[in-house]
Amino acid sequence: SKFCEEVDDEDWSDLERFQNFVRSQHPLRRLVCIKGLPEILHTTSVETALSSALPLLEDVTQDEESSVRDALASNLAPIVKTLLSRATPQEAAQVVDVVWALSEPLLRDKDQQVRAVAEEGVVEYAGILTRELVTNAIIDNVLSMSRDEQEEHRMTAMKLLGELSFVLGAEVVKEKVSPEVVTLASDSMFRVRKSTALHIGKVCRWVPKEHAVEELLPVYLTLAEDEIWGVRKACAESMSDVAAALPSAVRSSSILPLFDKLATDVSRWVRNAAFQHLGPLIATLSSEEVTPKLLQYYASMATGKGQSGAGDNEMPTFCAYNFPAVVLTVGRSNWQHLKEAYNELLKDIQWKVRRTLSYSIHEIALILGPELTKEALLPALDVFLKDLDEVKVGALQNLSKLLGVLEPAARSNYVSLICSLEMESDNWRFRQLLAQQLGELFQLFDESVVQSELYPIFMKLSRDPVAEVRNAAGQQLQVILERLDELKVTWREEFTEELQDLATDRVYLHRLMFAQMCENLLVAPAELDVDMFKKDFLPQLLVLAEDKVANIRQKAATCLLNLKGRPAFASLDGVKTAINALGADDDVEVLRTMGKQIDMGTTKCKHQGLTNGATRDAELRAAVLSGST
Repeated sequence: SKFCEEVDDEDWSDLERFQNFVRSQHPLRRLVCIKGLPEILHTTSVETALSSALPLLEDVTQDEESSVRDALASNLAPIVKTLLSRATPQEAAQVVDVVWALSEPLLRDKDQQVRAVAEEGVVEYAGILTRELVTNAIIDNVLSMSRDEQEEHRMTAMKLLGELSFVLGAEVVKEKVSPEVVTLASDSMFRVRKSTALHIGKVCRWVPKEHAVEELLPVYLTLAEDEIWGVRKACAESMSDVAAALPSAVRSSSILPLFDKLATDVSRWVRNAAFQHLGPLIATLSSEEVTPKLLQYYASMATGKGQSGAGDNEMPTFCAYNFPAVVLTVGRSNWQHLKEAYNELLKDIQWKVRRTLSYSIHEIALILGPELTKEALLPALDVFLKDLDEVKVGALQNLSKLLGVLEPAARSNYVSLICSLEMESDNWRFRQLLAQQLGELFQLFDESVVQSELYPIFMKLSRDPVAEVRNAAGQQLQVILERLDELKVTWREEFTEELQDLATDRVYLHRLMFAQMCENLLVAPAELDVDMFKKDFLPQLLVLAEDKVANIRQKAATCLLNLKGRPAFASLDGVKTAINALGADDDVEVLRTMGKQIDMGTTKCKHQGLTNGATRDAELRAAVLSGST
């Protein structure tokens, strides 16, 4: 009944509606109010927001509905972003003060979900603040929270200290944050120690290296021997962050032995976490630091055993995901230590493991170079191409990059594969992937392959029944034309004539494709070859400007407006005539494209007494033709 009593005045502005309903008796109205607030603030001055909108949010932090508090927590960062983009320095400081005052109770909320969302929000908006604003308005409050009686609040504070360190600068982190981290690391509640272990690496990265070694590393090593396995697991998860902050010699003497210890921990969860983060750890090291034993550990993950006893289904996934980073770190000279692991992953029973490898095969090829790619990765490519579509697509998506690594002789063996993709009928997305790479493939092969295989494929895909495939092929035209010029082919005229055939094709989609190709050339980053476009494309484009299909005239209009802004074309009689004709076209969308101001609103049509769409279109055409629009 209370909800029914609440009046919604249609003359209210969005801000007035917010002001009236933010304290509504109905939870759904309050929720809608809070969710729509950033959009309202986008059109509200910062001064008005500070005086008339943000003060009303104080009560929302104590709303009885957790969904409403959650919505406010989600909008902390959007509120700051939309206001700070227009605020004076003084207003910015006020905005941050007010939003932090809203953030603090949400960070202490009784609902864990609300606290988590608020944490993410604070981290996000702090990332766009100046160091001064964070130091003045936020950090002292977070430090105070780290001494709170409730362990949840100390855990939250530790996360924020870690995440905000990058904004604060080395001096503040060293003087203010680091001592609190040391204290929290010896907290009596294990969940606080766990939070410290998880985020200490981020603090380490933003203090001077000697401070990290002398003050924070001993604390981290102590946490890694904690009696609670959850704390040790958190240490395994933050190991790469800690390692990245330390000098090479210290990493070798402290972190690598620690990995040994965690990888053989009595807890399966600690062992799994250590192996899960081994790839990122290796990626922080230099090639000389990566020991054969460490590579053995990594390679053992491919079988799911991880050199630690019982197998685990997730280990091969972690191994596959980090493979390119590990290969990049250790270099091609150490491929011998990794190739068996790669082959194990290649035949893993889980398709998601094989899919991860297929998506990264081109990255590994770039590291290994032509010889090793031919020897080690081409067999893998052949396996992927016979696999499930979910796996196959990864290899196909970057096929041109992989072929680009190979010597020309090895590359030529894959021409038949490229041809088979063009004939792929079961899955049009494979044809689309091929179309997207045609420009690169034209660059990779010599003239004989370009003429006999790639040129026909391009033409066929330009007429593909699926629009996504046709459009992908059309977007490659600029690069293809440049390649034909580079090769100085004698059949360039034949190629051009076949393109021009699209413009007169009885199938309207093919004529539209030619107009789309014209637009692609006009908006391409490369400088337009004016003489080529005048000779090979403009005559057909002018004909399409009179096509019976409105969509084609609309696309031609887009191209002609582009040409109108180019001195080499603007004065041409054909262009001027076509532009004038399109400006008096009988299709509303064509007129819109030509920049005619036409209000299509149904309300306006109603007020003008238009009875139906046909009448409306007729009246609009008459208005345009008489020059009154």
